[in-house]
Amino acid sequence: MRRLQSNGLLLTQGPYPFVWRGSLTWSLYGRVLAQGLEAGRAVLRDRRTVGANTVCCSLMLSWAFPFTPASPGFWEMLTPFVHMAADEGMRVCFIVFADTRTIMPDRATQQAHWQRVYTHLASEDTVTLVLANQPNHGTQAIDPFAFAAPPSVGGFPAMLAARDNPLGDAVPTLPPWGFSAFCSKRSEPNWYMEAGCVSMWTIVHDHTHGPTILFEPPPCGRRPEWTDPGKWRQLARSLCFNGTCGGNFYSDFDARSEVYPPGVVRDSAVEFFGNIPLP
Repeated sequence: MRRLQSNGLLLTQGPYPFVWRGSLTWSLYGRVLAQGLEAGRAVLRDRRTVGANTVCCSLMLSWAFPFTPASPGFWEMLTPFVHMAADEGMRVCFIVFADTRTIMPDRATQQAHWQRVYTHLASEDTVTLVLANQPNHGTQAIDPFAFAAPPSVGGFPAMLAARDNPLGDAVPTLPPWGFSAFCSKRSEPNWYMEAGCVSMWTIVHDHTHGPTILFEPPPCGRRPEWTDPGKWRQLARSLCFNGTCGGNFYSDFDARSEVYPPGVVRDSAVEFFGNIPLP
């Protein structure tokens, strides 16, 4: 797999457009630290079977499988995890900062950690980064404007990165880096039509003017209107505007980094990944 690049309104790998079909498995790296690589492999293989090509997980977390950069094996397991995912045909997107108010509130420590992450992973062509999850959330104590995008390190091209996964229905932090992420609103009955009250078209053409991912949709399974394979098919097909380069599927099974059991959540994931349009 080639390194992803931002190219106008597209994400590309080499000369070809790339469609992001992601699984937002927040706690997967925490599961790997707690249970080992093979526990992570089972989840990666499961996501691949439903059509995903990317797994998105946090690099610090206070729930599910809580861990921090000081947890045993954190740095030693990063590269083996990335290589295992690549062996399974999956890219990895790491959300670098989450729950910083309790895990890492010091600004100087945050800067050093950010630099160490992109330096450690600089040679990995299958990795992308999101600086912070919802910087304005009450669990966060981080200023996304205080950070610079990853530079070229050791002669490797700069890693593709986004500034944030914003609050629901909010405009991503601007100006964007290589790509932008969008989090859909959770209270609109027609969320599946336009990923919330603000459409992806509006986010791209009025704000980001570049490749943008539906990064956090409503979690399948928590409410009846979010638990319909036909609606996930419709949501996927709505990601058809120039600049909308794909999206993530999300459920409580993803939050806990569990294999999807047979049933409506798994069926919804299949419909979503199978119907995201090509550019």
